[in-house]
Amino acid sequence: MPFCFIIFFINIVLISQINGFVPKGIMTFVIDRVDNTFKNKLGYFSESIVHEEIIERGIARSVARFFYEQKNGPSRIDLSKLNTDYKNIKNIYRDYYQKSFCKIDVEELISDEFQPEVASVDFDDDTKDLASAHFDAEQFNQSNQRVINYMNIIQSFLNVNDYHRARKNVARILHTIHDFYSHSNWVEMGNKNINKDIGTKNFSKYQIADVKDSKTCESNCTTIEIECNTLLKALVKLIQKLGVRSSIINCPIKYFRCNGNVLFKNKLVSGFYVDQGIEKPDNAMKCSHGGILDGSAFKKAKGGINKDSGYFVFSPHADLHLTAANLAIDHTEFFFEEVRKKIGNRKFSDFLNLEVSDSILNSINDYIQICKSFSIVIKQNLKNSSFYVVLNFFIL
Repeated sequence: MPFCFIIFFINIVLISQINGFVPKGIMTFVIDRVDNTFKNKLGYFSESIVHEEIIERGIARSVARFFYEQKNGPSRIDLSKLNTDYKNIKNIYRDYYQKSFCKIDVEELISDEFQPEVASVDFDDDTKDLASAHFDAEQFNQSNQRVINYMNIIQSFLNVNDYHRARKNVARILHTIHDFYSHSNWVEMGNKNINKDIGTKNFSKYQIADVKDSKTCESNCTTIEIECNTLLKALVKLIQKLGVRSSIINCPIKYFRCNGNVLFKNKLVSGFYVDQGIEKPDNAMKCSHGGILDGSAFKKAKGGINKDSGYFVFSPHADLHLTAANLAIDHTEFFFEEVRKKIGNRKFSDFLNLEVSDSILNSINDYIQICKSFSIVIKQNLKNSSFYVVLNFFIL
């Protein structure tokens, strides 16, 4: 247990630099390895679906729809599998080509380009603390204009077949779109569908909370405390000394569990986040982003509204995380489908490297055997190793 505490708090420092769905490596590798008692202390409510998974699932759905429209597609592609079997793109290719694949080009694009870029918005100096990159601090119009600008840039790259730079910009702006669902009150307003007006001039029709609205949240959140043992006290002092994100973390460690704290149901609201350059006002009851290291969460109105994870320690509205994440997946699918409508199936196939050549198809059985042999060697090496690595390697 002491080792888990150390790893957890080291990564808390890393998480403090993040403003979005908490990255996969941190959530799954660190927190999910502590015992259930500690997870419950952190306010575990549900699994966490992160930016990297959201973009992967959205792309997979669009790829399935692409193949459904190809020759023999309706007889081979079962669209009822979009949320189950087709989360793994290899299964889409298996059904369409009637063959098992070890390696698919679009999977490499997802892991090498889309996923690093969608996560980078939380780490790059020019965007990690930029409110308009995350729909934070009531910057809805600025965030929407950012989406419009990026969509124009993406289209310009697609027009000249510069697919690499188009993919890079798609991933980066999808991060912003994902954050609309986890950082705003769109879900709390009772919306069950995505907002298709994001990235269009029609977005201006929505009422938005602004400086004139002095009370957008109330301080009715439940405060949760974690008592500090000797180790935790030392680690809290370390974080205080580092001055991470203007944190006011102390012992006992406190975080908030919020429900019904957003006052507006007819206006879009988002939370303020510490160190973004747009400070939460002292003379108003504004919503915070919230989470253990968001210092603004301890200013009135105390708490927060983010739904970035399934843990209340990070997300005061963790109970709504899966709803927000699934809307983000839906919007990712919608985004790629809109791209496909604009450029057509031929260019869309080139954009995502979807085509499989006849030579590959004809040699697929030998290829699978090579992959299986390679997988066995890796597993044997890992079995004799004292350090285990999470390896996303699938043989079907």
